[in-house]
Amino acid sequence: MFTVARGDSLYGDLKKDGLGRALDTNEEPKVAWEGDTLGYKEVGETFTTLVKSVKDDTKVISIEAGYGRGKTFFRKHWAEHLRQQEEVVIEIDAHLSDHSGDPVLTFIGALVDALPEGETSTGKKLVEKGRKYGGLALRTVLRVGLRQGAEEIFDAMTGKAVDALGESNKALKDATKEFGDGLSEAAGDLVVSQIAAERMRTEAFPAQMSALRDALTGESEEGRVIVMVDELDRCHPDYATAFLEAMKLVFAHDGFVFCLFVNDEYLEGLAAHRFGAMKAGERYLDKFIDIRLKLPDTKEVIAGAAEELFKGLSEAGHLTPFGEGDEFTIERAARLAGELAPSSGLSMRQINRVYRRIELALRCYPEQPLDYALLVWLAFRDAYQDTRMTPVQGQFFEKLPRSRMSERTFQQLTNNALRSVHHTDIKRVQVLANESFAALRKANVDDQALADFLRGSDLCSIFDVEILRLYFLSERYIPEHENVLNALHRYEVTPEDRA
Repeated sequence: MFTVARGDSLYGDLKKDGLGRALDTNEEPKVAWEGDTLGYKEVGETFTTLVKSVKDDTKVISIEAGYGRGKTFFRKHWAEHLRQQEEVVIEIDAHLSDHSGDPVLTFIGALVDALPEGETSTGKKLVEKGRKYGGLALRTVLRVGLRQGAEEIFDAMTGKAVDALGESNKALKDATKEFGDGLSEAAGDLVVSQIAAERMRTEAFPAQMSALRDALTGESEEGRVIVMVDELDRCHPDYATAFLEAMKLVFAHDGFVFCLFVNDEYLEGLAAHRFGAMKAGERYLDKFIDIRLKLPDTKEVIAGAAEELFKGLSEAGHLTPFGEGDEFTIERAARLAGELAPSSGLSMRQINRVYRRIELALRCYPEQPLDYALLVWLAFRDAYQDTRMTPVQGQFFEKLPRSRMSERTFQQLTNNALRSVHHTDIKRVQVLANESFAALRKANVDDQALADFLRGSDLCSIFDVEILRLYFLSERYIPEHENVLNALHRYEVTPEDRA
């Protein structure tokens, strides 16, 4: 396709060196929208209708959402949905190619990597189309398009590239003589080099993009390639900016639809820092994006995103739940996170820190029986109180009734029943045990430790063994889980520490 200054084939390098690694290599969904707890299926179907309307044109579309709102989930499943509609979809993880510093190679690498297996004719066509310009590197074309690096452009040109201008080269050099001795021959060569690169951008490169598009779409009547770019807001600021500029100024060719999955607030802030504040009513991204769309940002979406996030606690490898049954599973803890997240008022970044705190606790205590849902409740409680500087309210306790288990709420009531032996006090203990702490009846308790704890106690004559187990748990259940959460957390660097 293109040739670098030393004359090696870039097409071959892309295949050999894996510059297509920018493609997302994570496992893709086999069924579109499977496990869609965020309600994104309807959104994807609407966006599909829009994309299908782009035929003999090029469009840059942004899909915008804040941190942790499920952009990557949406991208993966929307891509699968589009493929089922017989669309050609190429997915690029920009963050994986950030190290290269060259968005052009990222784009071309992804396109070449997606060519059908055994496809060679396209590569030959691309090399042939670029041969006329004698080895001009594609990154040079980008610099011309962005009006950057005149000296670098000149240095990158070979004699063959300048000679490729033929009569234009001679005419230009003759014209420079009319300006007298003030314009050197080197300056004249620089002008010629600029023109050669500009012709590469406006003539050869469009032909090469068309050849790639045709090879990718094959017999498709649509002749459309959809390029999805994710994780751009995780890239180095210079690379993210160059990526946007290259996409609009270099790769805007008919038959390509670019879909950017971005956190618009981050990119707008990045642009403001680099280029200065925009005028009122103007936005930086508007310079590069034709259509700006957003994923829904409702409480339901936050709940779904949090639940999906906390399902990942299973990857911590903790295999010692606090008890038996659904109440003590990771899935129950994830559902609780989905219930607490919308009412907590926490941002997704703060919710992610809650998740990390629990994950680290599970990794540090692999053999200690732990109530995953209680860890979630305690971590959300602490984050809520740190943010709002106020204790949690009743609605928080209602999400997990056993979070009220403490010496004050259960053991004291039990002792009152022991002292009075009154039917009403005994009934209160039984109701509390049955309604609020029923799940803990299935908690794993060391029978020998329980027997030692209760030795000589008159409680055994009043209550059944399940209530005695709750009595034993009441003074250690919450404190032990708080200790697990805080063991490593107290050494973590917080945003306040970095301020």
